[in-house]
Amino acid sequence: MLNENVRITPADSANCQLAWTAPAGDWASWVFINGRHVRGPLVTGTPERMVKVPLAAQTIVSLEVHDLPDAATNVDPIAPQPNTRPTIQWLAVADAVRYRLYHRAYGQAEERIFDTPAREGLDRYEITSPITLTAGWHFFRVEAVSAYGQESTRQAWAYFVMDAPDVPPLLRVTAGSADGLYNFVLEN
Repeated sequence: MLNENVRITPADSANCQLAWTAPAGDWASWVFINGRHVRGPLVTGTPERMVKVPLAAQTIVSLEVHDLPDAATNVDPIAPQPNTRPTIQWLAVADAVRYRLYHRAYGQAEERIFDTPAREGLDRYEITSPITLTAGWHFFRVEAVSAYGQESTRQAWAYFVMDAPDVPPLLRVTAGSADGLYNFVLEN
């Protein structure tokens, strides 16, 4: 369960204190900053939680606090990092003796990144990309190679890796004209 009531208080120039209330004292809490695990599982015995995390003043981040009743449960961030090593799958060709995987990043030359012999009795192949991809468009092509060395395209894919979004403008919050009222201003 995502906890949406987190209080942030500066601790020093590079850290802050996060405080929140979990549903129960025996629930476990996890903290993620920009999709990266920084604390947890945290079980304190009381619902009130407070931890120090590396978060500098004037920094804009994606902050998540998850509370779950079981500390053994694996928790993933809501905003995971882009997949730079996709899984690639293709079906076997009866007469193939080898398979070759080619890669081309947008605007660049194509290169062979994987070459494997065909395995008898295997009807499907699956590999994790042997290279780490950068942001942008990528194109993969699997070639089935015959006993005579002739290649024929078995399957081709386009894949897009997206960078994290740009940092939004600074949001300045000031006291409003009365108690409980605030002014919000986006600064460039």
